[in-house]
Amino acid sequence: MCTATDLHLKIGAHHVCARAHPHHRYRSWEHCYRFFQSKTREALAAEKDVAALHLGFYLASWGMYRGSSFLLQHSYTVHEGVVEKLASTRFSDLWGTEIGSQESDVQLVPLILDAVNTIKEAYKPFGVATDTLATKVVLGTLGCLPACDRFFVNGFKKSGRQYSYVNRMFVRRILHFCTTCKTELRCEQTRIKDRDDISYPLMKLVDMYFWQCGYESKSGAR
Repeated sequence: MCTATDLHLKIGAHHVCARAHPHHRYRSWEHCYRFFQSKTREALAAEKDVAALHLGFYLASWGMYRGSSFLLQHSYTVHEGVVEKLASTRFSDLWGTEIGSQESDVQLVPLILDAVNTIKEAYKPFGVATDTLATKVVLGTLGCLPACDRFFVNGFKKSGRQYSYVNRMFVRRILHFCTTCKTELRCEQTRIKDRDDISYPLMKLVDMYFWQCGYESKSGAR
């Protein structure tokens, strides 16, 4: 069970890094998310070139162009297919909806997983997209899942929750966490909104919380 103090300390510790400098790499998520959320699906499809640039730079800031990543071998246009797919009517129920705010959101689990798999399919001509890459894309665009990178997964497991890969049970566990801790998450959401004039979706706060839990238990950086 989460507590208001625990959430505040973990989310606050993560958020203070982004506030440390106006050009901090953590802010790349904000720029990307603002862009995608400020556009209609039709506008995103029409501006897929610009949208792909936003998505590509955010992913680079969040470590997805390092090492042997297939993205490193391609230009930003590799993301255009992803933008087109996510902007389709197929995912209209995920746009403009704060996933995790209602218990009924569990009905959207198949659609959320469909979005993850569709992202992987869109990247398939270029390389194999991992759960980490696909969920980082989702967090930066739709904002309906946390990014399942190493520290997030470690923090999620340290909290006593099971994780094997992004599947139906994982999404349901995330949604349950959101609804159970919604009051505490809303407090953090309001604090950030009042200070920085940006509305962090619940899933971003969940991402920050479990990532910080994982980060504090192991050395390294995102």
